[in-house]
Amino acid sequence: MYKRGEIILVNLNPQKNNEAGKIRPCVVLSATEVNEILELLTVVPCTTNLLGEGFFRVNLNTKDKLEKQCEAMVEQIRGISHKRVLDSLGFVNAKELTKIETGIKALLAL
Repeated sequence: MYKRGEIILVNLNPQKNNEAGKIRPCVVLSATEVNEILELLTVVPCTTNLLGEGFFRVNLNTKDKLEKQCEAMVEQIRGISHKRVLDSLGFVNAKELTKIETGIKALLAL
């Protein structure tokens, strides 16, 4: 089952307008316990088009099966079906997950 903080490879096609599309890494944000019950995951897509870290971009260095440096695009948070997941690539570290959470709080004014 998918765990919070896991980096997964996801098919985000088809895309609409400014949504992130393509097959790309995503960071799982939904709670591990929830992921075991629902067939949906809440994820933040990643990109190799690096703009630099800020509230809505979090740098993720290469690790495990994540072969390219990328940035988590916090503003692109979305729910996906488990059926879109192609592979597991590893896990973000605690510092990276905290930065993503901070970005989500800013995005949603929490």
